Amino acid sequence: MNIDYSEIQSPGLLVFPAKVKENIAYVLNLVDGDPNRLRPHIKTHKTKEVNDLCLKAGITKFKCATIAEAELLALSFAPSILLSMQPTGPNIIRLANLVQANPKSQFACLVDDLHAAEAISAIFLSQQLSIDVFIDINVGMNRTGIISTQAASLIHQIKNLPALKISGLHAYDGHIRDLSVAERKAHVQRDFSEFDDLVQSISSEFPDLELCVGGTPSFLVHHQNTAYVCSPGTFVFFDAGYTALYPENSLKPALFIISRIISKPSKTTICLDLGHKSVAAENTIENRVRFIDQPEFKLLSQSEEHGIVEVPDSDIFEIGQEFLMIPYHVCPTVALHANLQVIENDKFVGNWEVKARNRKINI
Repeated sequence: MNIDYSEIQSPGLLVFPAKVKENIAYVLNLVDGDPNRLRPHIKTHKTKEVNDLCLKAGITKFKCATIAEAELLALSFAPSILLSMQPTGPNIIRLANLVQANPKSQFACLVDDLHAAEAISAIFLSQQLSIDVFIDINVGMNRTGIISTQAASLIHQIKNLPALKISGLHAYDGHIRDLSVAERKAHVQRDFSEFDDLVQSISSEFPDLELCVGGTPSFLVHHQNTAYVCSPGTFVFFDAGYTALYPENSLKPALFIISRIISKPSKTTICLDLGHKSVAAENTIENRVRFIDQPEFKLLSQSEEHGIVEVPDSDIFEIGQEFLMIPYHVCPTVALHANLQVIENDKFVGNWEVKARNRKINI
């Protein structure tokens, strides 16, 4: 890359729309070009611009984690929006207000508990509204959801609640990330056997349920099952953490961190404007960034705005020199930045606002 950095802020994120489009085309190709088999999760990018690129590619169904992300999708008139969270407390009212304010979009949310479903039903009924619900199934992630063998009873209880319509099952398997695709496939088969039994057992009563499954790692398995609607998210930008899980020359990194040298404290270290306010810091220090052209660089430590990097010889570098990195975990990294700096033909052309990084847009 021969980028003109003169107008580019650091620390910051650079997004390459051409690569985003290639990644969207890649996942569409794996589902034989059928956008109805995709429900991408927008929690990775949180931007209207990427939503619009997906819509332009023919994708009409989306998944999101927050009310703000759902509202962002509604701003693009996304036809189908699944809140992949069981709303509680004031978020139920916010969701109802969102549904009422955006009649061009069809909304749904997850449920895995009868009392939670009753609370949702009561609030929507009081506003003379209704909402589709997806039963959240725990297939081994052990984060949310009801296990498959207990789900049939819950499904029949929720079926009788006013204002709710069961329209799908949801199964997220973020724990399945075996390095070998063959091992990943075997892992999916094990963990989804009871899920498939549940689907079969209720198929006569609920013949048209959407089966929304998986994330980016398991997409390479789930796309082969035409009964499933796949829900990858990280794929639009990709990151270093998932690089080993995908074939070479498949998905491409479409978002990079830019940072500059602000000091050279020793012969073998440089200091970058790359603190843990600029890149996700939930992983250990060696799994936060990958330097693009300097594989020998080693991130040693970070404070709020500074990153100390071990280098072979600091004398060969200059204060202000730029470096590009791929984040190890792109999703929380994006959420740390208000804007993405857009690069086209190696030039800075504007910004994409990370509008849904906030918990609230309007509603």
